Amino acid sequence: MTFLRTVRVQMAACAAMITLAMITWAGSAMADDGCDAQCQIARKAQDPLANIRALIFDGTVGFDTQRDPLSYATQIQPVYSLPTDGGYNVILRGTLPVMGLRNGVVVPPLGSDPRGGSQYDWGVGDTILQAFFSPKSNGDLKVGFGPQLSLPTRTNGTFAGPGWGAGVTAVVTGFAGPVSYGAIVGQHWGQDGFSLATLNPVLMYNTDLFGGTYLGYANTITHNWQAPSGQRWQVPLGLTFGKTFARPNGSAVDVNLGLYRLVKRPTGGAENQLKFAVSLIWP
Repeated sequence: MTFLRTVRVQMAACAAMITLAMITWAGSAMADDGCDAQCQIARKAQDPLANIRALIFDGTVGFDTQRDPLSYATQIQPVYSLPTDGGYNVILRGTLPVMGLRNGVVVPPLGSDPRGGSQYDWGVGDTILQAFFSPKSNGDLKVGFGPQLSLPTRTNGTFAGPGWGAGVTAVVTGFAGPVSYGAIVGQHWGQDGFSLATLNPVLMYNTDLFGGTYLGYANTITHNWQAPSGQRWQVPLGLTFGKTFARPNGSAVDVNLGLYRLVKRPTGGAENQLKFAVSLIWP
């Protein structure tokens, strides 16, 4: 009964996060649209439900107070949209993390245990697979929901995350003029009591600066249900700056760079993050 009660509490919290995200972002969609061609291309790069194919390399360097790197991570994320003859699209997304960890750093997506020795340990973590079912819509606001699975692809125990596991995920995304916004919410359960809730808010303002750039927030907030009280949250606060380079054939390359302070973190976690990403996009 204790286990079932815990699961119900976690599911309720996940549902509350989804509802809050949808209410928060939906109101913005009422603004007038003023997005030019360059802005439209940037929107596709910022839209997790866009009808595209993409290969994303999402990097994060975690630093301590002395600006000494404690962790390197690159998430390799293939994305493939499958239009259907029915009233919805299917968007498939995978995440394979490649990491370097040292000095007992705590990385919430891996759990609450310290990772790495005095020298960097390099390896591959567990793979996450997601499928979003998104109802077709002619409006500015889109939603999607679906399952997610994890596979134990780690090279050794240092990089162990959920292992075999499953969860649920939902997304809401839209635009209002030059503003793109959205949020991806997920809850994942895995082996050895692994339980992690995630919230990925995205809020970008697209400008004409330097031929079309954007500025805003894009990072991941995590809540580790397995960690002791006071050690469960990781909350980054900062900004991301980027540009989408369009090609005549309809493809694009998106590049961005961000700097974030972890205003809430577990003991042993990094205090600052340098974010960088390159996305290769095909229509």
